[in-house]
Amino acid sequence: MYRILSFILMPFAAMLIMSCGSSQVVRAPESKPDSLLTYDEAILRLDDWRMRIRKLEDDEQKIQGEIKLMEERLNAAVADLKRCQDENNRLIGATDAQINQFRERLGRLEGRIRELRGLSDNEFEPRRGEVYALAAEWNRLRNEKIAVLPEFFDRMITARRDIQSLLDRKPAAKNKYVVRPWSESRDCLWNIAGNTEVYGDPFLWPKIWQANTDLIRNPDIIQPGWELSVPPKGELTPEEKRAERRYWRKKREAMAAQEQSQPTTSPSPPPSTGEQSERGERKP
Repeated sequence: MYRILSFILMPFAAMLIMSCGSSQVVRAPESKPDSLLTYDEAILRLDDWRMRIRKLEDDEQKIQGEIKLMEERLNAAVADLKRCQDENNRLIGATDAQINQFRERLGRLEGRIRELRGLSDNEFEPRRGEVYALAAEWNRLRNEKIAVLPEFFDRMITARRDIQSLLDRKPAAKNKYVVRPWSESRDCLWNIAGNTEVYGDPFLWPKIWQANTDLIRNPDIIQPGWELSVPPKGELTPEEKRAERRYWRKKREAMAAQEQSQPTTSPSPPPSTGEQSERGERKP
């Protein structure tokens, strides 16, 4: 009977002894070096690190599972995107090679726009004519169906806005004017002189002509990108008035010669009154 009771009570006694012994051990602070730990403190610190390691391993396993799930979702999304792109390509009738070529052209256009936008006013003025080449390239890209793809649509809009900002950029000097395309600005000597930022008086167009005879051979023909010198505003000088009279005389002679070479059965209407522009049109 005694042996049976001893057998039953021994585990409880051992647990009591262990609990009493361990209760006297205090966990050492983290700042205490390992070499200064007592045996019991070292055991406790090892147990702490084992628990931390097990927790990190559990967290890692959980994170790996989440990563695998996200990779599966990503692969599914990539596959859906590829199917959508293939369908878009089929609708616009473009191959991957054509799309890559369009992407490269648009990238070069954007690079040149950034370069010009980064120039100072003095650096930009000699290169202002390049903006019209950029606008022409943008129009060519716009006419391709590839431009409507989501990858390019917003970029094309941004490029057009940036090109327009370059076209609208004011000349660095007040005595200079850069000719813009007729289709966009109706730039001719008459209209340039009438511009409020130039003279505000179209009848002063001979001043601009005579100041730029090295460029302008025919006042009716000026080219986009030309940088014209603009003399100070004032009355036409005698030389400018003589040049204007010579222009109108030659214009009338050319019109008379044209009428003689192309006779009509009906009489010509009488000329209208009013001043004429440098393009031969009478202004009321």
